[in-house]
Amino acid sequence: MYLAILLILIPLFFSLITFISGKKWAPYIALLSGVTTLFYFLMLMGAYNVKEKYLAFNTCIDWLPVIRGYFHIGLDAAAILPLVLTQLVICLSLLATMVKGNQRSSSFYGLIGLTQAGLNGFFCAQNPVTFFIFFELALLPVYFLVLNNGGPKRKQAVFKFFLYTAFGGLLMLAAILFLQSNMHEELKLQSWSEFYKNKLNIKYQYWLLAAFLIAFAIKSPIFPFHTWQADLYTQSDKPTLMIIAGVLSKMGVFGLVRFDFFFLEALYEWFYYLILICLIGVIYGALIAWRQKDMVRIMAYSSLSHMGLIAAGILTLTNKGVQGGLFSMLAHGLAAAGLFFVSDVIIRRTNDSSIDSSEGIAKVSPRFATYFFIILLSTVGLPLTCGFIGEFYMIWAVAEFRLPLGILAALTLIFGAVYMLRMYQRTMFGVPSPNVMQFEKLNLSEEYVFIIIVVLIVVLGFFPGDWIGLGQYAYQYMNYIPTSK
Repeated sequence: MYLAILLILIPLFFSLITFISGKKWAPYIALLSGVTTLFYFLMLMGAYNVKEKYLAFNTCIDWLPVIRGYFHIGLDAAAILPLVLTQLVICLSLLATMVKGNQRSSSFYGLIGLTQAGLNGFFCAQNPVTFFIFFELALLPVYFLVLNNGGPKRKQAVFKFFLYTAFGGLLMLAAILFLQSNMHEELKLQSWSEFYKNKLNIKYQYWLLAAFLIAFAIKSPIFPFHTWQADLYTQSDKPTLMIIAGVLSKMGVFGLVRFDFFFLEALYEWFYYLILICLIGVIYGALIAWRQKDMVRIMAYSSLSHMGLIAAGILTLTNKGVQGGLFSMLAHGLAAAGLFFVSDVIIRRTNDSSIDSSEGIAKVSPRFATYFFIILLSTVGLPLTCGFIGEFYMIWAVAEFRLPLGILAALTLIFGAVYMLRMYQRTMFGVPSPNVMQFEKLNLSEEYVFIIIVVLIVVLGFFPGDWIGLGQYAYQYMNYIPTSK
C-alpha cells in the first residue's frame, strides 16, 4: 500500500543517519536518501489516477480536537508538479556539493534531508493546520544551512529573513486559528474540499485574505515584501541556494493556489489591484536586475520578477492561470537551480561574482557555455523550452482578464531577455580575463547536474501536455460551484 507520508519519513530517517555518520560518508547517504525519495515519489505518481480519485494515499490523524485540527497528508493534482520539483532539486543540490575540496560537515547533509522532509510535508498537506506546520518546519533547517555555510554577512541576512518570515508566520497562524473556529460546527475540517465548499462571511474574508497574502508574499517573495531576498541569496551557500530559489520560493505562490478559493468574494473585489501590484513587481525586479553587476543579485531579482508573474497568473482565478502557475513553478524551479549552479561553478573557479571580471569563459569552456545558454533560454521563455508554456498560459490568463495588464505582463519576456543576455554576453564572450584563463573543466558531478537540468528543460518544453493538464483538475477541485437542487 502506498502512503504519501513516506515522502516525509524516508528523508527524515536518512537525515538522522546522516547526522551521526562521518564527513566521508554523509554526502553519499544524503544522495541515497534523495534518490530513494525520488523513486518512491515516481512510484506514487505512477499509481495515482486523478480521473478516478483526486485525493489519494492519505494519512489522517485527529490531532487537535479542540480546534478540529487534523494532521492530514495526501497526494493530489495540485501537489504533483511542486513535488517533482522538490525531489529533483534536492538531488541536484546534493550532486552540486560533490566537487573537489568539499569540506561540508555531516550536519549540512542532515539538514538537507530535514528540508526535503519539510517541503514534501508542505506540498502534501491537505488542510490549513497541516499546511501551517510544514510551512514553518521547512524553514528551520534552511536557517541553519545558511548560518553554518554562508558568506561573511550571513548572520545579518538570516536575521532579516527570520524577522520577515516570523511576522508572516504569526499572521498566518492567527488567520488559520480564526478560520478553524469560524467554520460551520458540523464540519470536520479534514481536507481542503470542506473549506472550498463552505465559504466564510464576506466581512471576515477581507482580513483573512490580507493576512494570508502578506504571509505568502514574504515567503516567495513578491513585491513589495522582497527586501530580504537579495542579501540572503548573496550570502547563501550555492547548493543551499539552489533549494531556496528552486523550491522554497514556490511555497508562497503554492499557498495562493491552496487558499485563494477560500475567499472568492473578497478576491473578486481586490484582484485587479493585486494583479497590478504583482505586475509592478515584475517590472521592478527586471529593471533592478538590469542594473546589477553581481551575477547572484541579477538572478535574485530575476526570480523576484518571475514570482510576480506566477502570482499574477494564479490571482486571475482562471483555469489557464492556475495551470500556468503550477507548471511555471516546475519550470522556473529547474531554471533557477541551474542558474545558481552556473554562478557556483564560475565563482569557485574565478573567486569573483562580478559579470565584468569573468569574460571569455566560452572560449575556455564551450560545453559549460552551452549548458548555461540552454538554461538561460528557458529562463527568458523561449518556445520549445519548459519556461515558455507556463509563461504563455499566465500571460494569456492576465490578458483575458484585462488586456492592458496582459501587455504589461508580456514585458517580462522582453526585460528578461535583456538582462539575462547581457549577463551571458559579459561572462561568456570577449577576450578571456586573467582569472578565466585557468578555468577548470567541469567534473563528473557538475556534468550530471547540467545534463539533467538541460534534458528536463527540453523534454518538458516539447511535451508539456500531461504535466500542465494537472492544473485543470486542481482548478476544478478548488473552484467549487454548488449545484442547484
